[in-house]
Amino acid sequence: MIDRVTLQAMARLSPKMALYHVKRLLRNTLSARYPAAYARHIARISAQVPAALAPGAGDQAMAQAVARYYDELYAPKAAAAAQGRFTFLAQEVDFGAAAAVDWHHKVPAERDFHLWRQKLAHMGFICPMLIRGDATQIAAVSDLIHGFRAQANFGRAECYSSVWFPYSASHRILAILSGYLIARASRDLPGALQSQIEDFLRWNVAFVLANIEHELKNNHVERNLVALCFYFTHAQTVPRAIARRLDRDVAAVIRDTILPDGLSVERSAMYQGLSVMALQVFAQTPFLSAGTRALAHDRLQLAQRAWRFMTHPDGEIALFNDSWFDEVPRPADTLSAAHFEGCALLPNAGYGRLQGEDLFALFDAGPIGPAWNPGHGHADFLSVEVDVAGQRFIVDPGTYQYSTGSRRMYDRAAASHNGPVVIGVEPVSYKGAFRVGTLAEARLRAEETACRTLTGEFDFGAGVLFRRIRLARGVLHVRDRWPAGPGRGQVRILVPDDWMLASRADHEIVFLRNGVAARLGVTSGRIDKVHTAQWSCRYLEDLTAHAIDLAPSGSSVLEWNVSRAG
Repeated sequence: MIDRVTLQAMARLSPKMALYHVKRLLRNTLSARYPAAYARHIARISAQVPAALAPGAGDQAMAQAVARYYDELYAPKAAAAAQGRFTFLAQEVDFGAAAAVDWHHKVPAERDFHLWRQKLAHMGFICPMLIRGDATQIAAVSDLIHGFRAQANFGRAECYSSVWFPYSASHRILAILSGYLIARASRDLPGALQSQIEDFLRWNVAFVLANIEHELKNNHVERNLVALCFYFTHAQTVPRAIARRLDRDVAAVIRDTILPDGLSVERSAMYQGLSVMALQVFAQTPFLSAGTRALAHDRLQLAQRAWRFMTHPDGEIALFNDSWFDEVPRPADTLSAAHFEGCALLPNAGYGRLQGEDLFALFDAGPIGPAWNPGHGHADFLSVEVDVAGQRFIVDPGTYQYSTGSRRMYDRAAASHNGPVVIGVEPVSYKGAFRVGTLAEARLRAEETACRTLTGEFDFGAGVLFRRIRLARGVLHVRDRWPAGPGRGQVRILVPDDWMLASRADHEIVFLRNGVAARLGVTSGRIDKVHTAQWSCRYLEDLTAHAIDLAPSGSSVLEWNVSRAG
Protein backbone atom coordinates (compact mmCIF):
# COMPACT_ATOMS: atom_id res chain seq x y z
CA MET A 1 0.00 0.00 0.00
CA ILE A 2 1.31 3.46 -0.90
CA ASP A 3 1.85 5.69 2.12
CA ARG A 4 0.40 9.20 2.45
CA VAL A 5 3.69 11.05 1.91
CA THR A 6 4.26 9.18 -1.35
CA LEU A 7 0.71 9.90 -2.51
CA GLN A 8 1.12 13.60 -1.73
CA ALA A 9 4.41 13.71 -3.63
CA MET A 10 2.93 11.85 -6.61
CA ALA A 11 -0.08 14.16 -6.77
CA ARG A 12 2.20 17.15 -7.43
CA LEU A 13 3.96 15.60 -10.43
CA SER A 14 3.26 17.07 -13.83
CA PRO A 15 2.04 14.60 -16.51
CA LYS A 16 5.49 14.77 -18.12
CA MET A 17 7.26 13.96 -14.85
CA ALA A 18 4.87 11.09 -14.17
CA LEU A 19 5.43 9.69 -17.66
CA TYR A 20 9.20 9.80 -17.21
CA HIS A 21 8.92 8.09 -13.82
CA VAL A 22 7.11 5.24 -15.57
CA LYS A 23 9.77 5.21 -18.30
CA ARG A 24 12.53 5.01 -15.69
CA LEU A 25 10.85 2.09 -13.89
CA LEU A 26 10.41 0.22 -17.17
CA ARG A 27 14.05 0.87 -18.08
CA ASN A 28 15.25 -0.46 -14.75
CA THR A 29 13.14 -3.61 -15.02
CA LEU A 30 13.68 -4.44 -18.67
CA SER A 31 17.39 -3.58 -18.86
CA ALA A 32 18.08 -5.75 -15.80
CA ARG A 33 16.33 -8.62 -17.56
CA TYR A 34 17.83 -7.96 -20.99
CA PRO A 35 21.09 -6.07 -20.36
CA ALA A 36 22.67 -7.01 -23.71
CA ALA A 37 19.66 -5.67 -25.59
CA TYR A 38 19.76 -2.39 -23.68
CA ALA A 39 23.51 -2.10 -24.32
CA ARG A 40 22.81 -2.51 -28.04
CA HIS A 41 20.17 0.24 -27.78
CA ILE A 42 22.72 2.65 -26.27
CA ALA A 43 25.29 1.57 -28.88
CA ARG A 44 22.86 2.47 -31.69
CA ILE A 45 22.40 5.93 -30.22
CA SER A 46 26.16 6.26 -29.75
CA ALA A 47 26.65 5.52 -33.45
CA GLN A 48 24.54 8.60 -34.23
CA VAL A 49 26.64 10.87 -32.01
CA PRO A 50 29.33 12.70 -34.05
CA ALA A 51 32.28 10.34 -34.32
CA ALA A 52 34.99 12.80 -33.35
CA LEU A 53 35.48 16.17 -31.76
CA ALA A 54 36.25 18.83 -34.35
CA PRO A 55 39.85 20.08 -34.10
CA GLY A 56 39.79 23.50 -32.49
CA ALA A 57 36.00 23.46 -32.19
CA GLY A 58 34.47 25.68 -29.57
CA ASP A 59 35.93 28.38 -27.42
CA GLN A 60 38.57 27.48 -24.83
CA ALA A 61 36.82 29.92 -22.51
CA MET A 62 33.89 27.52 -22.21
CA ALA A 63 36.20 24.60 -21.43
CA GLN A 64 38.04 26.68 -18.83
CA ALA A 65 34.78 27.75 -17.20
CA VAL A 66 33.60 24.14 -16.89
CA ALA A 67 37.00 22.77 -15.84
CA ARG A 68 37.10 25.20 -12.94
CA TYR A 69 34.45 23.10 -11.21
CA TYR A 70 36.60 19.96 -11.37
CA ASP A 71 40.22 21.04 -11.70
CA GLU A 72 40.21 23.22 -8.59
CA LEU A 73 38.45 20.67 -6.39
CA TYR A 74 40.22 17.54 -7.63
CA ALA A 75 43.75 18.71 -8.47
CA PRO A 76 45.02 17.89 -4.94
CA LYS A 77 43.57 14.37 -5.30
CA ALA A 78 44.85 13.55 -8.79
CA ALA A 79 48.16 11.89 -7.84
CA ALA A 80 46.45 9.63 -5.29
CA ALA A 81 43.67 8.79 -7.77
CA ALA A 82 46.29 7.61 -10.26
CA GLN A 83 47.34 5.07 -7.60
CA GLY A 84 43.75 3.97 -7.00
CA ARG A 85 43.31 5.94 -3.77
CA PHE A 86 40.27 8.23 -3.49
CA THR A 87 39.13 10.63 -0.79
CA PHE A 88 35.70 12.15 -1.11
CA LEU A 89 33.25 13.35 1.51
CA ALA A 90 35.70 12.67 4.37
CA GLN A 91 35.99 8.98 3.38
CA GLU A 92 39.19 7.46 1.96
CA VAL A 93 39.23 4.20 0.00
CA ASP A 94 42.39 2.62 -1.39
CA PHE A 95 41.82 0.14 -4.21
CA GLY A 96 45.56 -0.38 -4.68
CA ALA A 97 45.72 0.65 -8.35
CA ALA A 98 43.76 2.63 -10.91
CA ALA A 99 42.99 -0.57 -12.79
CA ALA A 100 41.57 -2.20 -9.64
CA VAL A 101 38.85 0.34 -8.80
CA ASP A 102 35.50 -1.15 -7.76
CA TRP A 103 33.08 1.33 -9.33
CA HIS A 104 30.21 -0.10 -7.26
CA HIS A 105 31.98 0.36 -3.91
CA LYS A 106 29.93 1.47 -0.90
CA VAL A 107 31.40 3.19 2.14
CA PRO A 108 30.09 2.08 5.56
CA ALA A 109 29.04 5.62 6.48
CA GLU A 110 26.25 5.55 3.89
CA ARG A 111 23.19 3.35 3.71
CA ASP A 112 20.54 3.67 1.00
CA PHE A 113 21.92 6.69 -0.85
CA HIS A 114 25.56 6.21 -1.82
CA LEU A 115 26.85 9.64 -2.74
CA TRP A 116 30.51 8.58 -2.31
CA ARG A 117 30.06 5.98 -5.05
CA GLN A 118 28.37 8.56 -7.25
CA LYS A 119 31.21 11.04 -6.69
CA LEU A 120 33.66 8.34 -7.76
CA ALA A 121 31.62 7.81 -10.93
CA HIS A 122 31.68 11.55 -11.69
CA MET A 123 35.39 11.07 -12.54
CA GLY A 124 36.13 14.68 -11.66
CA PHE A 125 39.74 13.71 -10.88
CA ILE A 126 40.38 12.92 -14.56
CA CYS A 127 40.11 16.62 -15.43
CA PRO A 128 43.34 17.72 -13.65
CA MET A 129 45.06 14.44 -14.60
CA LEU A 130 44.59 15.32 -18.28
CA ILE A 131 45.50 18.99 -17.91
CA ARG A 132 48.79 18.64 -16.06
CA GLY A 133 49.24 15.04 -14.96
CA ASP A 134 52.56 13.26 -15.37
CA ALA A 135 53.06 10.04 -17.35
CA THR A 136 51.74 7.95 -14.45
CA GLN A 137 48.54 9.95 -14.31
CA ILE A 138 48.04 9.88 -18.08
CA ALA A 139 48.42 6.08 -18.03
CA ALA A 140 45.98 5.90 -15.12
CA VAL A 141 43.32 7.73 -17.16
CA SER A 142 43.33 4.85 -19.63
CA ASP A 143 43.18 2.28 -16.82
CA LEU A 144 40.29 4.08 -15.13
CA ILE A 145 38.22 4.29 -18.29
CA HIS A 146 38.95 0.68 -19.24
CA GLY A 147 38.01 -0.59 -15.76
CA PHE A 148 34.86 1.48 -15.71
CA ARG A 149 33.67 0.13 -19.04
CA ALA A 150 34.31 -3.43 -17.90
CA GLN A 151 32.06 -2.96 -14.84
CA ALA A 152 29.34 -0.75 -16.34
CA ASN A 153 26.92 -3.61 -16.88
CA PHE A 154 23.25 -2.71 -17.29
CA GLY A 155 22.31 -6.01 -15.74
CA ARG A 156 24.10 -5.37 -12.47
CA ALA A 157 21.93 -4.48 -9.48
CA GLU A 158 21.93 -0.80 -8.56
CA CYS A 159 23.76 0.24 -11.72
CA TYR A 160 21.40 3.20 -12.12
CA SER A 161 22.38 4.53 -8.71
CA SER A 162 26.11 4.15 -9.36
CA VAL A 163 27.85 3.95 -12.74
CA TRP A 164 24.72 4.63 -14.78
CA PHE A 165 23.11 7.35 -12.70
CA PRO A 166 22.38 9.95 -15.44
CA TYR A 167 23.45 12.77 -13.11
CA SER A 168 26.85 11.10 -12.66
CA ALA A 169 27.17 10.42 -16.39
CA SER A 170 26.57 14.13 -17.02
CA HIS A 171 29.34 15.08 -14.61
CA ARG A 172 31.65 12.57 -16.34
CA ILE A 173 31.07 14.27 -19.67
CA LEU A 174 31.72 17.72 -18.22
CA ALA A 175 34.82 16.74 -16.24
CA ILE A 176 36.53 14.60 -18.87
CA LEU A 177 35.66 16.74 -21.88
CA SER A 178 36.75 20.01 -20.25
CA GLY A 179 40.09 18.48 -19.22
CA TYR A 180 40.51 16.85 -22.62
CA LEU A 181 39.88 20.07 -24.56
CA ILE A 182 42.37 22.01 -22.46
CA ALA A 183 44.98 19.23 -22.60
CA ARG A 184 44.59 18.73 -26.34
CA ALA A 185 45.30 22.42 -26.92
CA SER A 186 48.31 22.58 -24.58
CA ARG A 187 50.10 19.20 -24.63
CA ASP A 188 50.58 15.99 -26.57
CA LEU A 189 48.32 13.12 -25.62
CA PRO A 190 48.85 9.58 -26.93
CA GLY A 191 46.71 8.93 -29.98
CA ALA A 192 45.30 5.73 -28.49
CA LEU A 193 44.20 7.61 -25.38
CA GLN A 194 42.51 10.30 -27.46
CA SER A 195 40.52 7.64 -29.31
CA GLN A 196 39.64 5.93 -26.03
CA ILE A 197 38.46 9.21 -24.47
CA GLU A 198 36.38 10.23 -27.48
CA ASP A 199 34.71 6.82 -27.68
CA PHE A 200 34.01 6.92 -23.94
CA LEU A 201 32.48 10.38 -24.23
CA ARG A 202 30.20 9.32 -27.10
CA TRP A 203 29.05 6.33 -25.05
CA ASN A 204 28.14 8.59 -22.10
CA VAL A 205 26.49 11.18 -24.35
CA ALA A 206 24.35 8.44 -25.86
CA PHE A 207 23.26 7.26 -22.42
CA VAL A 208 22.34 10.78 -21.28
CA LEU A 209 20.44 11.46 -24.53
CA ALA A 210 18.36 8.36 -23.78
CA ASN A 211 17.88 9.14 -20.08
CA ILE A 212 17.33 12.85 -19.46
CA GLU A 213 15.88 13.01 -15.95
CA HIS A 214 12.63 14.82 -16.66
CA GLU A 215 11.06 12.78 -13.85
CA LEU A 216 13.21 14.71 -11.33
CA LYS A 217 13.46 18.03 -13.20
CA ASN A 218 15.44 20.75 -11.38
CA ASN A 219 19.24 20.42 -11.15
CA HIS A 220 19.18 16.90 -12.63
CA VAL A 221 17.79 18.01 -15.99
CA GLU A 222 20.06 21.05 -15.84
CA ARG A 223 23.13 18.76 -15.46
CA ASN A 224 21.99 16.51 -18.30
CA LEU A 225 21.39 19.43 -20.66
CA VAL A 226 24.57 21.34 -19.87
CA ALA A 227 26.62 18.17 -20.50
CA LEU A 228 24.95 17.65 -23.87
CA CYS A 229 25.27 21.31 -24.89
CA PHE A 230 28.94 21.30 -23.91
CA TYR A 231 29.64 18.16 -25.91
CA PHE A 232 27.78 19.16 -29.08
CA THR A 233 29.34 22.63 -29.01
CA HIS A 234 32.65 20.86 -29.64
CA ALA A 235 31.42 18.17 -32.03
CA GLN A 236 31.94 18.09 -35.77
CA THR A 237 28.20 18.29 -36.40
CA VAL A 238 25.01 18.68 -34.41
CA PRO A 239 22.11 16.55 -35.65
CA ARG A 240 19.20 18.84 -36.35
CA ALA A 241 16.75 16.85 -34.21
CA ILE A 242 19.13 17.00 -31.23
CA ALA A 243 19.66 20.75 -31.67
CA ARG A 244 15.90 21.39 -31.72
CA ARG A 245 15.32 19.16 -28.71
CA LEU A 246 18.09 20.80 -26.66
CA ASP A 247 16.89 24.29 -27.57
CA ARG A 248 13.38 23.48 -26.38
CA ASP A 249 14.53 21.76 -23.18
CA VAL A 250 17.16 24.36 -22.26
CA ALA A 251 14.70 27.24 -22.58
CA ALA A 252 12.19 25.32 -20.45
CA VAL A 253 14.65 24.41 -17.68
CA ILE A 254 15.86 28.01 -17.42
CA ARG A 255 12.33 29.41 -17.19
CA ASP A 256 11.18 26.72 -14.77
CA THR A 257 14.14 26.56 -12.40
CA ILE A 258 15.91 29.94 -12.38
CA LEU A 259 13.80 32.50 -10.54
CA PRO A 260 13.48 36.09 -11.82
CA ASP A 261 15.88 37.25 -9.07
CA GLY A 262 18.48 34.73 -10.30
CA LEU A 263 18.36 32.09 -7.57
CA SER A 264 17.67 28.46 -8.37
CA VAL A 265 14.14 27.39 -7.48
CA GLU A 266 15.67 24.79 -5.12
CA ARG A 267 17.01 27.70 -3.03
CA SER A 268 20.37 26.05 -2.30
CA ALA A 269 23.56 28.11 -2.50
CA MET A 270 25.47 24.93 -3.36
CA TYR A 271 23.30 23.97 -6.31
CA GLN A 272 23.29 27.63 -7.31
CA GLY A 273 26.97 27.25 -8.18
CA LEU A 274 26.13 24.49 -10.65
CA SER A 275 23.37 26.65 -12.14
CA VAL A 276 25.88 29.42 -12.76
CA MET A 277 28.10 27.00 -14.67
CA ALA A 278 25.14 25.71 -16.69
CA LEU A 279 24.02 29.21 -17.66
CA GLN A 280 27.57 30.06 -18.74
CA VAL A 281 27.49 27.11 -21.14
CA PHE A 282 23.94 27.71 -22.37
CA ALA A 283 24.70 31.37 -23.11
CA GLN A 284 27.63 30.32 -25.34
CA THR A 285 26.14 27.26 -27.06
CA PRO A 286 26.16 28.25 -30.74
CA PHE A 287 23.41 25.94 -32.00
CA LEU A 288 20.82 27.15 -29.48
CA SER A 289 18.45 29.80 -30.79
CA ALA A 290 19.26 33.47 -30.27
CA GLY A 291 16.28 33.74 -27.92
CA THR A 292 17.42 30.87 -25.72
CA ARG A 293 20.98 32.17 -25.56
CA ALA A 294 19.72 35.66 -24.66
CA LEU A 295 17.53 34.16 -21.92
CA ALA A 296 20.54 32.25 -20.57
CA HIS A 297 22.73 35.36 -20.68
CA ASP A 298 20.17 37.49 -18.84
CA ARG A 299 19.57 34.89 -16.14
CA LEU A 300 23.33 34.31 -15.82
CA GLN A 301 23.90 37.90 -14.72
CA LEU A 302 21.18 37.54 -12.11
CA ALA A 303 22.34 34.07 -11.04
CA GLN A 304 25.90 35.26 -10.44
CA ARG A 305 24.61 38.10 -8.28
CA ALA A 306 22.33 35.71 -6.38
CA TRP A 307 25.23 33.32 -5.72
CA ARG A 308 27.28 36.14 -4.26
CA PHE A 309 24.22 37.23 -2.27
CA MET A 310 24.16 33.78 -0.62
CA THR A 311 27.84 34.01 0.36
CA HIS A 312 29.11 34.88 3.84
CA PRO A 313 31.99 37.29 4.51
CA ASP A 314 34.28 34.27 4.98
CA GLY A 315 33.79 33.47 1.27
CA GLU A 316 31.79 30.28 1.89
CA ILE A 317 28.15 29.71 1.01
CA ALA A 318 25.05 29.69 3.19
CA LEU A 319 23.93 26.25 4.38
CA PHE A 320 20.16 26.60 4.03
CA ASN A 321 18.52 23.53 2.43
CA ASP A 322 20.85 20.85 1.04
CA SER A 323 24.23 22.61 0.93
CA TRP A 324 27.77 22.00 2.11
CA PHE A 325 31.25 23.35 1.48
CA ASP A 326 33.72 22.03 -1.12
CA GLU A 327 31.13 20.61 -3.53
CA VAL A 328 31.52 23.54 -5.91
CA PRO A 329 34.15 26.30 -6.04
CA ARG A 330 33.69 29.16 -3.62
CA PRO A 331 31.77 32.06 -5.21
CA ALA A 332 34.43 34.43 -3.88
CA ASP A 333 37.08 32.56 -5.90
CA THR A 334 34.98 32.26 -9.05
CA LEU A 335 33.08 35.52 -9.53
CA SER A 336 34.06 39.15 -9.43
CA ALA A 337 33.19 41.02 -6.26
CA ALA A 338 29.58 42.13 -5.82
CA HIS A 339 28.50 45.06 -3.67
CA PHE A 340 25.36 44.87 -1.56
CA GLU A 341 23.95 47.69 0.48
CA GLY A 342 23.42 47.22 4.21
CA CYS A 343 20.09 45.56 3.43
CA ALA A 344 19.25 43.61 0.28
CA LEU A 345 16.64 41.11 -0.94
CA LEU A 346 16.15 38.21 -3.28
CA PRO A 347 12.40 38.81 -3.36
CA ASN A 348 11.38 35.82 -5.51
CA ALA A 349 13.49 33.34 -3.54
CA GLY A 350 12.50 34.83 -0.20
CA TYR A 351 15.96 35.59 1.17
CA GLY A 352 17.08 38.78 2.89
CA ARG A 353 20.52 39.99 3.81
CA LEU A 354 21.75 42.49 6.40
CA GLN A 355 25.36 43.57 6.77
CA GLY A 356 27.08 46.02 9.07
CA GLU A 357 30.62 46.62 10.27
CA ASP A 358 30.76 43.62 12.63
CA LEU A 359 27.53 41.75 11.92
CA PHE A 360 26.16 39.85 8.96
CA ALA A 361 22.83 37.99 8.67
CA LEU A 362 21.03 35.95 6.02
CA PHE A 363 17.30 35.47 6.56
CA ASP A 364 15.21 32.67 5.01
CA ALA A 365 11.56 33.60 4.43
CA GLY A 366 10.68 31.55 1.37
CA PRO A 367 9.14 28.21 0.34
CA ILE A 368 10.73 24.83 1.00
CA GLY A 369 11.28 24.46 -2.75
CA PRO A 370 9.39 23.82 -5.98
CA ALA A 371 6.14 21.95 -5.38
CA TRP A 372 6.88 19.43 -8.15
CA ASN A 373 10.10 18.23 -6.43
CA PRO A 374 11.22 19.91 -3.19
CA GLY A 375 13.54 17.03 -2.34
CA HIS A 376 16.48 19.24 -1.38
CA GLY A 377 14.41 21.48 0.91
CA HIS A 378 14.68 21.81 4.68
CA ALA A 379 12.09 23.22 7.09
CA ASP A 380 14.32 26.23 7.86
CA PHE A 381 11.44 28.71 7.74
CA LEU A 382 12.30 32.15 9.18
CA SER A 383 15.80 30.93 10.11
CA VAL A 384 18.90 33.12 10.15
CA GLU A 385 22.62 32.57 9.75
CA VAL A 386 24.65 35.18 11.62
CA ASP A 387 28.34 36.11 11.54
CA VAL A 388 30.22 38.20 14.08
CA ALA A 389 33.43 39.94 12.97
CA GLY A 390 33.53 37.76 9.84
CA GLN A 391 33.23 34.47 11.77
CA ARG A 392 30.20 32.20 11.63
CA PHE A 393 28.34 32.49 14.90
CA ILE A 394 24.75 31.24 14.46
CA VAL A 395 24.72 28.35 12.01
CA ASP A 396 22.24 26.20 10.15
CA PRO A 397 22.40 22.48 11.07
CA GLY A 398 23.55 21.89 7.48
CA THR A 399 23.48 18.60 5.57
CA TYR A 400 25.41 15.69 7.02
CA GLN A 401 24.25 13.06 4.52
CA TYR A 402 21.47 12.11 2.12
CA SER A 403 20.95 8.55 3.38
CA THR A 404 17.60 7.83 5.01
CA GLY A 405 17.70 7.87 8.79
CA SER A 406 17.50 9.92 11.94
CA ARG A 407 20.31 12.30 10.97
CA ARG A 408 18.70 13.14 7.63
CA MET A 409 15.44 13.86 9.47
CA TYR A 410 17.27 15.96 12.08
CA ASP A 411 19.00 18.09 9.46
CA ARG A 412 15.69 18.85 7.71
CA ALA A 413 13.39 19.32 10.72
CA ALA A 414 12.05 22.71 11.74
CA ALA A 415 12.91 21.96 15.37
CA SER A 416 16.63 21.75 14.45
CA HIS A 417 16.63 25.22 12.89
CA ASN A 418 16.49 28.58 14.61
CA GLY A 419 13.19 29.84 13.22
CA PRO A 420 10.34 30.14 15.74
CA VAL A 421 8.60 26.76 16.18
CA VAL A 422 5.90 25.21 18.32
CA ILE A 423 7.36 22.27 20.23
CA GLY A 424 6.13 18.98 18.82
CA VAL A 425 4.82 20.47 15.58
CA GLU A 426 6.65 19.71 12.33
CA PRO A 427 5.16 21.58 9.37
CA VAL A 428 6.69 19.39 6.65
CA SER A 429 6.45 15.60 6.28
CA TYR A 430 9.35 13.62 4.86
CA LYS A 431 9.98 10.06 3.75
CA GLY A 432 13.30 8.56 2.78
CA ALA A 433 16.14 10.73 1.51
CA PHE A 434 14.18 13.13 -0.70
CA ARG A 435 10.45 12.49 -0.69
CA VAL A 436 8.32 15.33 0.71
CA GLY A 437 4.62 15.06 1.53
CA THR A 438 3.09 18.05 3.28
CA LEU A 439 4.59 21.32 2.02
CA ALA A 440 4.94 24.68 3.73
CA GLU A 441 6.08 28.16 2.76
CA ALA A 442 7.30 31.25 4.55
CA ARG A 443 7.22 34.63 2.87
CA LEU A 444 8.71 38.06 3.19
CA ARG A 445 6.14 40.61 4.30
CA ALA A 446 5.04 42.78 1.39
CA GLU A 447 5.58 46.04 3.23
CA GLU A 448 9.24 45.17 3.70
CA THR A 449 10.28 45.44 0.05
CA ALA A 450 11.82 48.83 0.86
CA CYS A 451 14.17 46.77 3.06
CA ARG A 452 14.27 48.95 6.15
CA THR A 453 13.95 45.79 8.23
CA LEU A 454 13.43 42.14 7.29
CA THR A 455 10.15 40.57 8.35
CA GLY A 456 8.78 37.16 7.50
CA GLU A 457 5.67 35.19 8.32
CA PHE A 458 5.03 31.48 8.30
CA ASP A 459 1.69 29.69 8.47
CA PHE A 460 2.45 26.36 10.15
CA GLY A 461 -1.14 25.09 9.98
CA ALA A 462 -2.27 26.10 13.45
CA GLY A 463 -1.57 29.80 13.11
CA VAL A 464 0.98 32.25 11.78
CA LEU A 465 4.48 32.77 13.16
CA PHE A 466 6.32 36.06 12.67
CA ARG A 467 9.97 37.06 12.81
CA ARG A 468 11.45 40.51 12.35
CA ILE A 469 15.19 41.17 12.22
CA ARG A 470 16.77 44.59 12.30
CA LEU A 471 20.39 45.73 12.34
CA ALA A 472 20.93 48.99 14.20
CA ARG A 473 23.98 50.53 15.91
CA GLY A 474 26.00 47.34 15.86
CA VAL A 475 23.25 45.09 17.25
CA LEU A 476 21.13 42.54 15.39
CA HIS A 477 17.66 42.66 16.95
CA VAL A 478 15.31 39.70 16.47
CA ARG A 479 11.64 39.70 17.45
CA ASP A 480 9.64 36.45 17.24
CA ARG A 481 5.89 36.18 17.78
CA TRP A 482 3.62 33.14 18.14
CA PRO A 483 -0.16 33.02 17.75
CA ALA A 484 -2.27 32.85 20.89
CA GLY A 485 -3.33 29.36 21.84
CA PRO A 486 -1.97 26.10 23.19
CA GLY A 487 1.55 24.93 22.53
CA ARG A 488 4.94 26.06 23.72
CA GLY A 489 7.13 28.17 21.48
CA GLN A 490 10.86 27.70 21.09
CA VAL A 491 13.86 28.99 19.19
CA ARG A 492 16.94 26.74 19.08
CA ILE A 493 20.20 28.51 18.26
CA LEU A 494 23.29 26.58 17.21
CA VAL A 495 26.73 28.11 17.84
CA PRO A 496 29.77 26.09 16.66
CA ASP A 497 31.72 24.70 19.58
CA ASP A 498 34.93 26.39 18.45
CA TRP A 499 33.26 29.43 20.05
CA MET A 500 34.10 28.94 23.73
CA LEU A 501 31.31 29.69 26.20
CA ALA A 502 32.94 32.45 28.27
CA SER A 503 30.11 33.49 30.58
CA ARG A 504 26.44 32.88 31.18
CA ALA A 505 23.88 34.98 33.02
CA ASP A 506 20.09 34.77 33.24
CA HIS A 507 19.55 36.68 29.99
CA GLU A 508 22.95 36.72 28.34
CA ILE A 509 25.65 34.37 27.08
CA VAL A 510 29.07 35.49 25.85
CA PHE A 511 31.23 33.38 23.55
CA LEU A 512 34.90 33.79 22.57
CA ARG A 513 36.70 32.77 19.37
CA ASN A 514 39.97 33.99 17.88
CA GLY A 515 40.02 37.06 20.06
CA VAL A 516 36.42 38.02 19.24
CA ALA A 517 33.69 38.14 21.88
CA ALA A 518 30.09 37.66 20.75
CA ARG A 519 27.08 38.30 22.96
CA LEU A 520 23.69 36.58 22.70
CA GLY A 521 21.13 38.45 24.79
CA VAL A 522 17.43 38.02 25.54
CA THR A 523 15.32 41.07 26.41
CA SER A 524 11.87 39.47 26.35
CA GLY A 525 11.64 35.77 27.12
CA ARG A 526 14.30 33.56 28.62
CA ILE A 527 17.23 31.26 28.02
CA ASP A 528 15.58 27.93 28.69
CA LYS A 529 18.41 25.45 28.21
CA VAL A 530 22.00 25.17 27.01
CA HIS A 531 23.13 21.78 25.74
CA THR A 532 24.99 20.23 22.78
CA ALA A 533 23.79 19.36 19.30
CA GLN A 534 25.21 18.52 15.87
CA TRP A 535 25.75 20.49 12.71
CA SER A 536 27.72 19.95 9.52
CA CYS A 537 29.28 22.19 6.90
CA ARG A 538 30.91 19.34 4.94
CA TYR A 539 29.25 16.11 3.89
CA LEU A 540 29.81 13.21 6.34
CA GLU A 541 31.77 15.48 8.70
CA ASP A 542 29.96 15.72 12.03
CA LEU A 543 30.51 18.84 14.13
CA THR A 544 29.35 19.78 17.61
CA ALA A 545 27.51 22.97 18.49
CA HIS A 546 26.32 24.75 21.59
CA ALA A 547 22.52 24.54 21.42
CA ILE A 548 20.75 27.40 23.16
CA ASP A 549 16.99 26.96 23.56
CA LEU A 550 15.12 30.22 23.96
CA ALA A 551 11.51 30.43 25.18
CA PRO A 552 9.09 33.34 24.67
CA SER A 553 7.54 35.30 27.50
CA GLY A 554 3.91 34.43 28.06
CA SER A 555 4.20 31.90 25.20
CA SER A 556 3.83 34.60 22.54
CA VAL A 557 6.81 37.00 22.21
CA LEU A 558 10.56 36.47 22.22
CA GLU A 559 13.05 39.27 21.70
CA TRP A 560 16.73 38.48 21.43
CA ASN A 561 19.83 40.05 19.96
CA VAL A 562 23.39 39.43 18.83
CA SER A 563 26.28 41.86 19.12
CA ARG A 564 30.03 41.99 19.34
CA ALA A 565 31.07 42.27 22.96
CA GLY A 566 33.96 44.31 24.27
